[in-house]
Amino acid sequence: MADTALVLGGGGLTAYAWQVGMLAGLADAGLDLGGADVLAGTSAGSLLAVELAAGAAPADLYEVQVARKRAMMEVDFTFFMTVKYLWAALGSRDPATVVKRLGRLSLNVRDVTEADLFDAIRPQLPVQDWPKRPVRLFAVDALTGEPTGFSADSGVDLVTAMSATCALPPLFPPITIGAGRWMDGGVRSTTNADLAHDSRRVVVLAPIPDVPGATQSAFDQVASLEAGGTRAALLVPDRAARRAFGRKPLDASRIPGAAQAGLRQAAEYAEEVRAVWHG
Repeated sequence: MADTALVLGGGGLTAYAWQVGMLAGLADAGLDLGGADVLAGTSAGSLLAVELAAGAAPADLYEVQVARKRAMMEVDFTFFMTVKYLWAALGSRDPATVVKRLGRLSLNVRDVTEADLFDAIRPQLPVQDWPKRPVRLFAVDALTGEPTGFSADSGVDLVTAMSATCALPPLFPPITIGAGRWMDGGVRSTTNADLAHDSRRVVVLAPIPDVPGATQSAFDQVASLEAGGTRAALLVPDRAARRAFGRKPLDASRIPGAAQAGLRQAAEYAEEVRAVWHG
């Protein structure tokens, strides 16, 4: 069992930026969460997990976000795609059924190939091989609905695993790994925090802690961790941060404001995080 785990949620460019700001602010308060025994992520949070595992300092990542020194992957999630996603996500009150509906949506993507996603993901990664530090990238099998955390021990290369955790339907097709077809872990949960149950102390950053429909919220997942004996802290955006995000998670113009909102909020969470991390 690992001692500490940092779980980083998905939610697009603004989610990534807010988490970078939060981690930079916590580091200023003497809390280096990037030193966790396990770094786990979903979608955009997976990229941040890999960067931290590869040795990136939150302060440096924050400067890049605020100054827009790095071109993040920008994609066009159209209104029609949104309608298709919501139709699948809101079509049942059963979480397992929702994941299966989204799996079918994923498997029906035809105009983008797996290779296209590999080409888009590869330049975003700070390294092309798994970092030596433990990393888990959460994805869901579109065929079965089962989640997993890909790691260096999974027998899959980093680019493929990262592509799987970012394969959001109906924008991208699922990624073939073994007998499975793997899609964005965010179709199951924006954090998949419950999959960190094998750690004693967990801090969860959830830029989007809850979504409409039957998907389990980050609040519920953290509660389940605590019920199992794990000490956990859940960090979520406040109202001002949500305004900074805007309505489009992939709007690159919102990146600096989202990062600054995370930095500001870190002071509010510092003592709660300290109690879990060092208590």
